[in-house]
Amino acid sequence: MQNTDYRIAVIEDDPIQLESLVTALQQQGFSVESFTNRQDAQDYFAKTLPDLVISDIILGSEIDGGFDLAKHLLSYNQPIPIIFLSERQSEFDIYTGHALGAIDYLPKPISLNVLIVKVKNLLRITSTPKNSEHEEHSLIEGLELAPEQFKAYWHEKPLDLTATEFEMLKQFATADKGSVISYDALQSATQGVVERNTINTHICRIRNAFKKITPNFNHIHNEYGRGYSWQDKSDELG
Repeated sequence: MQNTDYRIAVIEDDPIQLESLVTALQQQGFSVESFTNRQDAQDYFAKTLPDLVISDIILGSEIDGGFDLAKHLLSYNQPIPIIFLSERQSEFDIYTGHALGAIDYLPKPISLNVLIVKVKNLLRITSTPKNSEHEEHSLIEGLELAPEQFKAYWHEKPLDLTATEFEMLKQFATADKGSVISYDALQSATQGVVERNTINTHICRIRNAFKKITPNFNHIHNEYGRGYSWQDKSDELG
């Protein structure tokens, strides 16, 4: 797909920063819709869903406007990737952003070059053709993959995952039994969208998605200094 095939929504209440972001993205050939507030963006989403959302956290008088927008996007059946841009860099804010499904959380002032690379990597994930049915087939009992929709099902119930988290989970689902999925493998699976220091946050979200269905879920184990593994021996009864 060409860049012109992608629709990106940018939400930023500072008109100068908004213009800078829109111009940089349009120069790369992306189709861009811009908004200065949450409500206008949500009205647009009701008609057309973008391929990617880039949003500030503070939108006008709404201190958590970007977070509220992310919550709204979760109501749609298809996962919409979000990149947050914000001066708020506390651990709590970053954790909240990722917990709401954000693919990335970038500090302001941002590097437009870094943002463009991350956008291209992210969109490459959602457009890469699949090589074979075997590659997408889950080897884990009870776990099914729907690669074309970036969805996974645990005991026939849908898991609440972002596209990036689906790609990470797929590494466990298609690996040989007992394999350790390295940090590098998990980062590579997302085309570099996920930073090394945020892998654990995404793994926690994946675990929590399983726990919504199976409260005592305990299959994904941390292999200290190496990565993570899927272990079948765990007690989920009770």
